[in-house]
Amino acid sequence: MFAVVAALLLPLAACTSATREPSVEQEFPSAPATRGVLLETAFRLGRRPGPAPEVSDAPPGTPLAHRQLSQQSPRDMQEALFARAAALADVVVAPSGISVPGARAFWLRPEAVLGPRAAFQVGTEFAHIHPAHDGSLHMKFPPGVAEKVYQQGWGAPHPRSGTPMVFGPRDAAELEVVWQLLLRSYVWAREGQAVDVQVD
Repeated sequence: MFAVVAALLLPLAACTSATREPSVEQEFPSAPATRGVLLETAFRLGRRPGPAPEVSDAPPGTPLAHRQLSQQSPRDMQEALFARAAALADVVVAPSGISVPGARAFWLRPEAVLGPRAAFQVGTEFAHIHPAHDGSLHMKFPPGVAEKVYQQGWGAPHPRSGTPMVFGPRDAAELEVVWQLLLRSYVWAREGQAVDVQVD
């Protein structure tokens, strides 16, 4: 376990080449409480339908961010995912410390952190969702999970940091898949538990 104070962040390049310290106050409205779907330990990750969306390559030395350029998630799907994540125990929603302006990040309260440093992008931020025109997410995964996500077409690594991007859900079925992936990021960060996925 390690304690991280939000004002003392360790920068890691994930979405942009520069990091920003988050406000200690929550800048996004609280989502309504929701139970969502419990983490399925025997979750099977099928192949994402259709071709992969276009993504930016975020070349070094430019202000360009790693983002999803096509097949964007409908706004109601983005908000449903956001609401579920925001309602998780010990999660605080605040601007990302490493992503583009408008990205909503999921931070753990420092006293709740039991996961390893590798479970976080910066500070106690384990995941964030990009603004509505994009809708993809960056999140950290326990060892072995990211490779399966890429293999099954659900995401792509950041070209510089390697942080996994997960494509935004296009419908209710994809929402459940992305939710299960996000829960694995959360459980690894909060509990230190590496919950794998099975591949069809």
